[in-house]
Amino acid sequence: MKTLIPTLLCFTLLSPYTVMAEEEKQETPPRLVSVVQVENRALSPKIMVIGSVHSRNSAELTSGIDGKLDWVQEAGTLVKAGEVVARLEQTRLILQKEQQQAQIEYEQVSLKRLEREYSRLKKLIKSKNASETELDKAQSDRDLAAANLKLEQIKLKMILDNLDRTEVKATFDGIITERQHQAGEDISRSESIIAMTDPDNLEIRLHAPLKHSKRVKKGDELNIYHSQGEFHGNIRSLIPVSDVRSQTFEARIDLPIEMHDAFSVGELVSLALPIAPKQLTTLVPRDAIILRSTGAFVFKIDLENKAVKIPVELGDGEGEWIAVNGQLTDSDSVVIRGAETLQDGQVVQFQAIPGSKVATAG
Repeated sequence: MKTLIPTLLCFTLLSPYTVMAEEEKQETPPRLVSVVQVENRALSPKIMVIGSVHSRNSAELTSGIDGKLDWVQEAGTLVKAGEVVARLEQTRLILQKEQQQAQIEYEQVSLKRLEREYSRLKKLIKSKNASETELDKAQSDRDLAAANLKLEQIKLKMILDNLDRTEVKATFDGIITERQHQAGEDISRSESIIAMTDPDNLEIRLHAPLKHSKRVKKGDELNIYHSQGEFHGNIRSLIPVSDVRSQTFEARIDLPIEMHDAFSVGELVSLALPIAPKQLTTLVPRDAIILRSTGAFVFKIDLENKAVKIPVELGDGEGEWIAVNGQLTDSDSVVIRGAETLQDGQVVQFQAIPGSKVATAG
């Protein structure tokens, strides 16, 4: 009997602490989490393709006349539409203009003389001091002189046009990207002198496999990804033809105005391109996904307000949502705040994110 007393004494002393620990365990408050309801949407499977940023205004400027370059604007210079960016020597054309002006004066004098002669013969024919033949010849000479004057005036306009072309002007606001010839060089009418581009009016161009060209159309919205995040752009035009070698089609996407300052011409971006008809897809917020070395999973809330761990396979993204394949329906709600430290089966108290759909647990 003596040996039983210490054992009973220890049990008596420990029992209150054991009961207190159990009470503390039972009184632990539920974990506070934020939840959002799962959604089902019709989405198309997608592939990622690479696109590049281009200027909608880009040109190589020529003079349209032969001549010697007198001056060419420096590369890197910002210019306005109509501003002179290159100039050809004008001496020869100025001399041609002066010569043509003198020729026009000569033709004008000749025409006036013939008009006077015609008027004189018209008066003489009334008194029968001149013949009809003489009058007809005077009229023909006058008309030919008028036609010659018109031709010489047209020649002057052509010379003035060439003089105007000696000043190569920017066709839009932009920046000089390349000076392709230097001052002192002789150039032909079709040789490029200056290359320029508009860095503020941008678009995205993508080349994708031709077999997927039927899955997109003008006006479709595509997800675009770059180093600073994700945004959307609409297809402005499609070129659904290809050569035998590339087997790709081209799409041009409007770059939203608010994104222009974030990009430079030539920069690369990634785009999600639909490759199959839309199908009903289960989506959850990206914040609901927990990634571990063993895979991805989410926590959904059951009717007893317990967190249930659900393994999922990830699919295409759709903004802040991502497609998943797992044991989820659109009546489930998943944890998007507080999931990192949750345990499977842990009781939770949840709150909705404002503006979201939430399934209330029973």
